[in-house]
Amino acid sequence: MMVMKFGGTSVSSLKNIKHIHAIALAKKEPFIMVVSALSGTTDSLEQIAVAALAGNYQDLVETLKSKHFNLVYQLLQPAHQTEVVVYIQQQFNLLENICAGIYILSELSDKIKARILSFGEQLSAFIIHKFLIQEGLEIELLDSRPLIKANHNYLNAEVNLEKTEALISTYVKQKNYITGGFIATNNRDETVLLGRGGSDYTAALYAYALNASHLEIWSDVNGMQTANPKLVSNPMLIEKLSYKEAFELAYFGAKVLYPPSIRPVRDKNIPLYLKNTLNPEQAGTFISINGSDIEQTIQGVSSLANISVLNITGVGLVQKKGTARRVFQAIEEAEVNVILITQSCSEQSICLGISNSDATRAKLSLNKAFKYELSVGLMNPLEISNDYAIVAVIGDNMKNRVGLSGQVFRALGENGINITAIAQGSSERNISIIVNKIDEAKAVHVLHEKFFEKTIKQIHLFIAGVGNVGSAFLKVIEKQHAHLLEAHQINIKIIGLANSKKMLFSDEGLNATDLKNFKDKGLNYQSFDDFIRKAKSYNLRNSIFIDNTASEIVSHTYEYLLQNSISVVTCNKIACSGPFKQYKYLLHLAKEHNAHFKYETSVGAALPIIKTIQDLILSGDEIIKIQAVLSGSLNFIFNEYNGLKPFSEIVLKAKNEGYTEPNPLIDLSGLDVMRKILILSREAGFEKEMSDISFKGFLPDSCNDASNLEKFFKELLKNEAHFKEIYQHALSKGCKLKVVATLENGKLSVALNEISSDSSLYNLEGKDNVVALHTERYFNEPMIIKGAGAGAVVTASGVFSDLMYIVNR
Repeated sequence: MMVMKFGGTSVSSLKNIKHIHAIALAKKEPFIMVVSALSGTTDSLEQIAVAALAGNYQDLVETLKSKHFNLVYQLLQPAHQTEVVVYIQQQFNLLENICAGIYILSELSDKIKARILSFGEQLSAFIIHKFLIQEGLEIELLDSRPLIKANHNYLNAEVNLEKTEALISTYVKQKNYITGGFIATNNRDETVLLGRGGSDYTAALYAYALNASHLEIWSDVNGMQTANPKLVSNPMLIEKLSYKEAFELAYFGAKVLYPPSIRPVRDKNIPLYLKNTLNPEQAGTFISINGSDIEQTIQGVSSLANISVLNITGVGLVQKKGTARRVFQAIEEAEVNVILITQSCSEQSICLGISNSDATRAKLSLNKAFKYELSVGLMNPLEISNDYAIVAVIGDNMKNRVGLSGQVFRALGENGINITAIAQGSSERNISIIVNKIDEAKAVHVLHEKFFEKTIKQIHLFIAGVGNVGSAFLKVIEKQHAHLLEAHQINIKIIGLANSKKMLFSDEGLNATDLKNFKDKGLNYQSFDDFIRKAKSYNLRNSIFIDNTASEIVSHTYEYLLQNSISVVTCNKIACSGPFKQYKYLLHLAKEHNAHFKYETSVGAALPIIKTIQDLILSGDEIIKIQAVLSGSLNFIFNEYNGLKPFSEIVLKAKNEGYTEPNPLIDLSGLDVMRKILILSREAGFEKEMSDISFKGFLPDSCNDASNLEKFFKELLKNEAHFKEIYQHALSKGCKLKVVATLENGKLSVALNEISSDSSLYNLEGKDNVVALHTERYFNEPMIIKGAGAGAVVTASGVFSDLMYIVNR
């Protein structure tokens, strides 16, 4: 004989019940069919019970009654409807009488509540029984209450397994039965419940008592999955599990199976199948003593929300025999279930994970039990923190995997998920971690991706800037997206985009149409902090902020982003050329919060200047001197200018082609170059500030003092004679003009120099940059880094390179 159970969704529609009929017809041996209440019915009955106290239950009763009548009219032919309609009406009349009694007495006891909640399974079993009879199946209606005996805990009764086995094995014959799950009786023949999810348990009890060939649990999913599909978009089916693995996954939130159902079938080694009513051909999940045939280290990632963390601490706990016993005794007396326990080896603290709903009861009981210790200061006041979640990594073979715990904790840490408590049993089958509830979905995602989604890595971008560099960067992302996905299994999603006035977000990622219509679709914000706070609120794994602006306001958000473990990629020079302490603090934050801070493009666009210096220092080399042309825009301007066209016209051309900053004065004032050499000096190990740089300006004061771009270009044109004189002076000596930045003997300088033809800088054409690194190893012949150092496309490619560095790490 075999047993099968059908859940609430499986019995709630004509289509699904027809699937049940087909499944039953295919069975080659007698069976017991256990059914749940119609989907949502138990919740509705609970609402009715509560509403009865206030006397406003009638509408709820009518709604639930109509739900059952509608199903009957769909399922049964008119000739078979009358008996069922009469039965349903009788049951709801009885329900209304009970509710009236609750209202009159102003009392809702657990005993009466259990009686009310039992109606759902009785109704569904009666209705489906008549349908199966109508369809020609020989099957008998069975009332489980006289056969399943339990104690007096009305809402979550403990079953007397020995007595139940004797009653079932005596009464049940070799034929087909259908019965409602979830319900039992105590020794006074009062209705009691087996806990929410108890229909699974009912089926397991029948399987146990009858030594069934196997047990099938049918629901609306294919079986146990590697993670909750409500939290993870692409969980995988687990084909095989051991009883112990299945219990752990079910206990920690896998709703497809009620945890107590495991014990009866495990005790008699009865195979258990989790199958899909709507997809019966799917193999589902097979649960047995052996579990998986393959060496799958981790079987799944599960979670349990609404957890409170209770900390019992104090020096008076040290070497005090019986303390743990007293703690757990107090917890037991408060009827509180302990979900997770950790204790420090110093014996000064015990940490318990319990349900939020039990927290107050637990605290009162412990305060009473340790009243003396609390009064004399041997124990600290109890600490209760609510709104946590337990995330569990589960698998029988975890004990065979060296370094697994480290991988778990590192993956969480890299995504800024703080771990409040950790527990791992000696069996090493379960690593349980308490995290803040807001991090539950993120933690499950991170761990599922780490251990199950080897093929696709999801990257979530929040981007500031849609100007020259920003637009070019978006084009790079669009161009490379398919290649990254196919060749490298990297899926980049742009979750948020902002400019100086508007922002746009999408949970699924902004598509090409969204980006194209950003100006129309974007929403105005009052402060750029609005964008940053919104990005943080998404709380997504693998989150990276991209700054494609030259904005000081944007650069001020790096600290907040890094503190929240959101990596930063920037071409913006402001943050790294600000006060030295701030620069070092940003590097510290990135390290402390397991984030990345990449700013290669702040100096030489896509040229690997910063990385090269970092590698040299890391290898033990020492930077002695740096001589560089660091402004591609200025190099372009002075290479183009020949006195025939106004200097202002050449500057405007450089701006229009995206070589300069949005305000060219930043370039021409020398500020841009000063920022770059300052950054390089810091990377080389020198603790320098902007005030340490010697700068010899080449702009007239009136140009430096211009209040806006229009006035700036007018002043450039007015001072054309000044620029022509500089050019002619250099030309008369056979020299070219280059703005050169130098670090030598610990001193920094930036100046417009006349470069003679014998210099390595003389033939630097177009917008190219060049950096000569003189080190202990490269003393006589410097290491030269040369290439395009300006331009939106080049800079965007450098930003993308920094992004890929983080992704690959």
